[in-house]
Amino acid sequence: MNKNDQTIRAVHLRVDLSEVTGKLIQYMKEGLAPLGVNTLIIEFNPGYDFKCFPELANGTFGRTDAQKVAAAAKETGIRIVPLFMCLGHQGWRFQKNTLLKAHPEFDETPDMPEDGDAENTPDLVFYCHSWCASNDDVYKYVFPMIDEIMTDFETDCLHVGMDEVFSLANENCPRCKGKNRAELFARTVNILHDHIVTEKGWQMMMWADRLNHAEVCGYHAWEGDTFGTWQAVDKIPNDILLADWHYEMNEKGFPGIGVFVEKGFTVIPAAWRELKQTQFLLDEALKYERLAKEKGAKGRVAGMMITCWHTANAELLDELLTSLKEHIQDEDDKSIRGIASSIVYITEKLKE
Repeated sequence: MNKNDQTIRAVHLRVDLSEVTGKLIQYMKEGLAPLGVNTLIIEFNPGYDFKCFPELANGTFGRTDAQKVAAAAKETGIRIVPLFMCLGHQGWRFQKNTLLKAHPEFDETPDMPEDGDAENTPDLVFYCHSWCASNDDVYKYVFPMIDEIMTDFETDCLHVGMDEVFSLANENCPRCKGKNRAELFARTVNILHDHIVTEKGWQMMMWADRLNHAEVCGYHAWEGDTFGTWQAVDKIPNDILLADWHYEMNEKGFPGIGVFVEKGFTVIPAAWRELKQTQFLLDEALKYERLAKEKGAKGRVAGMMITCWHTANAELLDELLTSLKEHIQDEDDKSIRGIASSIVYITEKLKE
């Protein structure tokens, strides 16, 4: 492989158990590295065995495991990018994560009980808890947890999540009520950027969905914003890597990629488990990369990411590894084999 090749071929995975460390390293060495995958996003949400705040630990994967994975990453040439969910996704549906359980004062929607009726509550009415974007005391906990993970992995890029943030400027939050959603979102991004990039000198990556103008781009309310948060795109630094996920076909294509590139951002489109959609998204991304060069745009499309939204266990990693070794290419499979098919496809396509 060309050592000067800077194209990002990324894979995402959720991890929270120490017992998967050996399988994860095998997956990296025997599955990802031979294909040319050079970036692995490992999501902790917040499934990490934190030493700084043991009461917030929600997993058994910790420092010793991170160091083992970091050593394997150096051996295989894979860059580890930890993902620590910020602002949104502070739990799943009505359930709160350890941070909000230990510190209810950080909850943006304190009126939402954990035993709420998720089945009969529309997602856009209430989806997941967020931390309060106006309560800066949260960073007394967030920054040490981020720093611990980054130090343990000895890495230099952090993914801060920030996707699907719907609980924002909530009318029942005493601090955020009546405030502008875009201003609150951008404020959070900029506080994180000041710590991660300005203070620590690391790179920062985030999901891009809340920065997409859904109506203009022809996106649904998940891959694009319908509440005005999208205006934050002009209020944040453009050295942030934007992971722009799209998991369904769209007859209008994905014009948001072009918007980000024109604004000077580096974009990493992200697909999931359906090969046909992955192919379409990558073709669209390459189209906008060509247009950007023609226009002399300052931004670029840097590569592509394939996501996996299953929490890693031995069975999952074995199935992924087997499928990658077999170079599975199944256009219609939406299971683990579909994820593997997408990984194989982008690694081959991006080598061109």
